[in-house]
Order: sequence, then C-alpha cells, then structure tokens
Amino acid sequence: MSPFSKRLQPSASKGSASTRGSIIVLVLVFVVLLTFVVVAFLEEATARIKYYGLFHNRDDLRTDAYSAMEIALATINQYRDIEGALWGPAQGWGNPLEEFGFTPANAAAVEVSFEDESSKLPLHGMEYAQLIILFEILGFDLPEREALADGLLDWLDEGDIGRLNGFDGEDYERLDPPYKAANGPIESWDEFRLIHPFNTLFFNETGSPLPVWQQFREAVSLFHEGNVNVNGANSTVLLYLQETGALNMLSFMDFRNGRDGEPRTVDDRLLRAESNVSALTEGASGVGMEISLLRVKVTSIRGDARFELEGLVSWSGSDAAAADARSLDSEARGSREPLDSGDDSASARRQQARGNTRTAPTQAADLGYPFRFLRLAENRKF
Repeated sequence: MSPFSKRLQPSASKGSASTRGSIIVLVLVFVVLLTFVVVAFLEEATARIKYYGLFHNRDDLRTDAYSAMEIALATINQYRDIEGALWGPAQGWGNPLEEFGFTPANAAAVEVSFEDESSKLPLHGMEYAQLIILFEILGFDLPEREALADGLLDWLDEGDIGRLNGFDGEDYERLDPPYKAANGPIESWDEFRLIHPFNTLFFNETGSPLPVWQQFREAVSLFHEGNVNVNGANSTVLLYLQETGALNMLSFMDFRNGRDGEPRTVDDRLLRAESNVSALTEGASGVGMEISLLRVKVTSIRGDARFELEGLVSWSGSDAAAADARSLDSEARGSREPLDSGDDSASARRQQARGNTRTAPTQAADLGYPFRFLRLAENRKF
C-alpha cells in the first residue's frame, strides 16, 4: 500500500463514523416524534372512550333514576294517606329508598334529596311593603330596598311606566344592548341578571353572585303560591314571618327544637293541626303547616357517570281531579245503553258474544294519581 493510500484510510473511517452518528440521531428524533404522536393518540382515545362510556351509561342511569323517583313518591304518599297530610321529612319519609329496600339495577348508587318549595315565600304574590321587609332582613339599606322592590314590581307588572325608584320600559330600551322587561312572572333565576338593580346588588362586576344572592334564593320561590309551611322554613323566612306579625318565632323554635332545645336532633317536632302551641298568631294569613309543593332530586351514579332527575311535585287539587274523573266515568257507565236486540248484523252478533269489553275513555284516563308533576327536568336545574 502506498503512503498516499495509508493517509486516506483514517479520513474514510472518520466519515463513516460521522454518517452512522447522524443516522442514529435521526432515528432517535423519529422515535421521539412517534412517541409524542402515540401519547397524543392514546390521550384522545381515552377521552373518547370515557365520553362514549358516559353517554352510553346515561340511559341505564335514567332508568334507575325514574324508578327511584316513583318509589320515593309512592313511599311519601303512604305517609300522606295514613296521617292525612305531609308536614316534613321528620315525619319519617326522609330516606324512602332505604325504607323500601331499593337496589338499583345499573347504578352503583342512587341518592334522593328533598326541598320543601312550599316552605319559601311566594315571590310573585308579594307586595311592595312585604318586599321592603324581606330586603331589610337581607341587609340592604332603605334606598336599596326601595329600588329593589320597585325594580322587581316594574319587571313583573304589565305596564311599561317605571315606579318612583324603579326601572322599566324605555329604561331597558336605552341600554346597550337594549331589551324589554318581562312584564310577567319570572321563570328562571338567570332572569334576575337582567333586572335592575338586582344585577348590581346581587352580583359583582364580573357577574359572579354575592353571598346575599344565595340567601335570597333560599328564602323565595318562583313556583310556590299560597301558605308558607313553617315546618320547613329557614331562618330568613321565619324572621320575615315574625316581622310581618304572622309568627311567634320564640314559641315556635321552642316547640320545634323539642326538649333538648337543639335543632336537627331526634326529638325535633313538627307543627301539626292538632299541635297545642301558640306559635302562630291568631288570625294570621299566609302561614301553613303542610307541604303543598315538594322538589325531589334523584341522582344516579356509576363511576364518573351521573344522571340527575329533578321534579316539582304538587298534591294540591290532585285528589279532587281524580274524584271528578271517577264521577264522570260513573256517569258514562250509567248512561251506556244496551245493544238493540233487533240489530242482526255480524258486528252486533260478535259484540253480543264477547260482551262489552271496550274500556270507556274516561276509565282509561282515570289513573287516580294523588300527585302531579308541575316540572320535570333531566340533568339541569329549574
């Protein structure tokens, strides 16, 4: 080998090593990129599997939720049939699924909770003076109380002329963007974000609710009309009833808390028609002792999947409606005339042979339900 060839050989070896190193680096880069792609794919696939799993479980959980709702209401109604009225969960129906021995077919757990809507103040039936008292209890000063009361009544009434401290008609139309007052009953809690001055006194600059907003929501009802059930009323409602002269709060609390004087203990008592207590002011209106409107919430759970069913149930007038249906059905059966024996058609002979088997429409409609749903919602609140 010539000296020149010997000098070239080491250079060739260095070139080959450099090429191999570049290839290895390139392979490693591809491995890293592939790893990122695989990880991203797995994350996306996992999210999709989880989503489809939740979506698929929804129908199974819905079945358990509706079953639990029916069992809960049936159990509650047994207490109503036996005792003649519903006063509160302390009556014994606070855990109806456990009492029934309900086992869900698909869900890992089913929870039922109650909220006595009739223990809240009927907002749509409150007048100016009553609203002033409520807003005073909530901690607002006099100018704010007057503005809130007038603003609410302006939003509810049919006219577009604003009250002294109100906000109505052209006031809303001058806003950016402009809108109109409802001039009717409020149907959603979100509606208060549009009502002046609720949108500034109950919410901060970012639109987040202030603590007084929750206190207000727990004290009033958008659906209840009629007497307030004092057995389920919270402290704000009880204080309002005392301020309006409808309730002797001290006597009522002494009675409700039982012998130990502590609330929410086993000896708590319910105010019933036969209760010998001077808690209610004689001749006071707007105060009652029975549940007329109950909010029932059922939650079915399996893993991360949840299904919520919420219903607003009323017993008011349901029995009367069932009685009317039974009366109509009885009249329909009594007025039914026999077939003319002179009719010798084939259809007449077939009906005579099998008898009168057709159910009258009034019979089919007479379900005799002791309660009725005013609202029913799946996976949302109302």
